[in-house]
Amino acid sequence: MSLEVIRYLQSFSSPFMDMFAQGITMLGEDTLFILLAVILIWCVDKKFGYKFGFVALTSALVNITLKNIFKSPRPVGQEGIRSLRLETAGGYSFPSGHSQFAATSWTTLALHLRKRWFSILAGVLIVLVGLSRLYLGVHWPVDVVFGIAIGAIWAFLGSKIIDLLEEKPVSYLVLGAALLLALPIFQNADYFKVVAACSGICIGIFLEGKYVGYTVKAPLLIQLIKALLGVAVLLGIQNGLKLILPDKLISHGLRYFLIGIWATFLAPLCFKAIFKLKNQVEKSAS
Repeated sequence: MSLEVIRYLQSFSSPFMDMFAQGITMLGEDTLFILLAVILIWCVDKKFGYKFGFVALTSALVNITLKNIFKSPRPVGQEGIRSLRLETAGGYSFPSGHSQFAATSWTTLALHLRKRWFSILAGVLIVLVGLSRLYLGVHWPVDVVFGIAIGAIWAFLGSKIIDLLEEKPVSYLVLGAALLLALPIFQNADYFKVVAACSGICIGIFLEGKYVGYTVKAPLLIQLIKALLGVAVLLGIQNGLKLILPDKLISHGLRYFLIGIWATFLAPLCFKAIFKLKNQVEKSAS
């Protein structure tokens, strides 16, 4: 029956549908939400940015953990199944990472905005991402259904967890250290990346709250400079260090730990120092 569902969806295949499905599936990929999280932290709403990034990343951690427990094979290679965008189909199948990540991220945004139109839009996009994974032939229906369910549930649970952490900020530091100790559980590159990034975010949130006290408000031009500079450094850490460091799990972990620290602590520290100096120069000149 699962094969028949995939074959039925693929019976509508065309060049346009292939392009549409691949575009929709990107709405469940991490790049979009990482950029959104850091822009929120640096330029819009620091507290919600922390929550959004934490909930999305910990959802990815739950997903990778479940994949490594169930070790379910994908439908790729099954007779009569055409699989596209295989670069997004590494590792195991259950539950669907794209479906879960989309459900968590869009639900978290909907819970924050509390606008009916956005909640409807988020629901439609979540379903479309799930269907795109079936159309592309990289997941089974059960993967998508459970991915969406787990993702939506985690949006609520993850939000509650970070609310509890906010009550005792040192809890961020404790959780960040615990995550580093959990790195060896699965010898998997994606697992190392997500756990290390979660750890970096937790430790960075603690350090920023204790030593920086960053305020996001700034003129539009300054916001644009912060976003461009911050993202450029983030990409430099992600891709530049990849060229320098050996292709080992610990290297992947180090890069993504630094990304977490940069997003939540070092970038706010740099922005505060740079623009404080700029304001002092402007006052002296006047």
